[in-house]
Amino acid sequence: MLAANLLKNPVFWEVAGWLAFLIVGGLFIASDFRHRLSRWQQLGLLVVLVGLLVTNRLLLLFFNRELNPDESQMLSQAITLWHHPVYWRSTDGATMGPLSSYFASIPAYWGSALDYLAIRRTGFLCLLVSVITGYFTLENFFRPRTARLALLPGVAFLAFAYQLDFLHATNEQLSLALLGLAFWQYSRLWKRQSFDSVSGLFVLGFICSLVPFAKLQGAPPALVIAAAALIGLLGLRKRLDPAQFWVAFGGLLAGGLAFPLLVVFLTWQFEVFDDFLQFYLFGNLNYSAGASFWDYLLRFPVYVYHNLDFLFFLIQSFALLLGWVLFSEGRKKHNGLLIFALASIITAGYAVIKPGNEFGHYLLYLIFPVCLLNAWLIDSLQAPFHTLVWVLLILVSIGIKSALQRGDLAKEPLNALRQQPFGFRTLFVSTPAREILKYARPGEDLVVWGWAPTYNIQTQMPQGVADNHTIRCMLGSPEAQSRHRARYLRNIQTSRPPVFADAVGPNSFWLNNRATQGYENFPELKRFIDANYRYIGDVENTRIYVRTDRYQQP
Repeated sequence: MLAANLLKNPVFWEVAGWLAFLIVGGLFIASDFRHRLSRWQQLGLLVVLVGLLVTNRLLLLFFNRELNPDESQMLSQAITLWHHPVYWRSTDGATMGPLSSYFASIPAYWGSALDYLAIRRTGFLCLLVSVITGYFTLENFFRPRTARLALLPGVAFLAFAYQLDFLHATNEQLSLALLGLAFWQYSRLWKRQSFDSVSGLFVLGFICSLVPFAKLQGAPPALVIAAAALIGLLGLRKRLDPAQFWVAFGGLLAGGLAFPLLVVFLTWQFEVFDDFLQFYLFGNLNYSAGASFWDYLLRFPVYVYHNLDFLFFLIQSFALLLGWVLFSEGRKKHNGLLIFALASIITAGYAVIKPGNEFGHYLLYLIFPVCLLNAWLIDSLQAPFHTLVWVLLILVSIGIKSALQRGDLAKEPLNALRQQPFGFRTLFVSTPAREILKYARPGEDLVVWGWAPTYNIQTQMPQGVADNHTIRCMLGSPEAQSRHRARYLRNIQTSRPPVFADAVGPNSFWLNNRATQGYENFPELKRFIDANYRYIGDVENTRIYVRTDRYQQP
């Protein structure tokens, strides 16, 4: 009983998080005063570093509430794919890649409910993969000491982030895990100088080719990794006979093409190839807030300033750069890795800036590339005193940042998460969702107009249309609206869901104006609803319509 009460005490988790940080920092400093650490001791330091992240993120894995609409979007897509598994026919994640949605549906295969606990846990698994592969990548490039010290600010950022954009299950997490695996595979080839390994290059190309299908935004960093491997192969060309070179090149090319060709084949077989091209490939390549890349680049400092967690992460790295300039011991090895690190930062920065939407979670693409540059700098600062200063810098900066953010903790839902540990493990079902379930059952289709996929999660009902939000039906160019509206109408006429809900208003993200964004502003949809559904009422600002036959027999 005492242990249970302690675990539900918010002070316990606050103290535990900082204590874990102090233990990690203390062990890292102490390890530098040892002449030699065994392999198991090195791995033990990695375990305590991961333990810091687990300690500070554990409560999130037991908080069954939406932190961001992206979570509900991925979950509603996962629920839909569990029942209707053909992507682009049953669901379209827009900027989210199909692999992210399929990955989010995995818990259903072992009998788990697809709720916010499930998606946070699959997301956290991706986060662990990113951190662990990041460590082994840096270890292959440099040494264990460099790897753990370079990764420490990244892990501290993830552990002590307070902004919800860095806490919720994001659609970037699978692509980041895949990028982590790609970096690791490249580092293995680099360490062994085995860029002529056919199997190694095939695996690298294959992993890189998965990234755009998890999120197309991750493609630029993946291309840099593949290009670096190709450059490594070209560097060996004089030592290889032509047959060896072309077979190795073929391995990289085959790995890079295998999965995209499989996607093309499957989309053709299931007659959604045009949707794949139009709505995913071309739609995402044209995705932008409306201005030029250079306008977004000029705004990037403002973008970072609004994300205090990431700003302090960058400040730590700039401080390290200054320390390297002042105290570097003159080591000039690994200049190729410096170029690789800078290229990774530039391409990741391009991926973050190009869309023009200043969402904080985009900045996650920059975390490991910055840590890679940190590693190159730290590798020249070998004295135990340097470790002491570096760890104290991170500790003090995180402390200052946390003090500045104290006022934000009073805001929901972050306050509920921290003030009532383990108090929200049951999925909340809203009044509109309960009303929907009077006329339909979990597993049947539900169509929600607006941007409120949380109703699909609360009812455990898959989408009856591919789009789980109607931004593209109401905003954007007339041509884009026309394409999305045509598909929307085609989908709803096919699925004929038992319930249609118009959530435009306070319950809808972004789409709040019923007069200009309600479903009746889509005349063809209004005619279909009028002909086949009966209005049963406005439930907490959500209009609910029940199919005529279902209304007669509720």
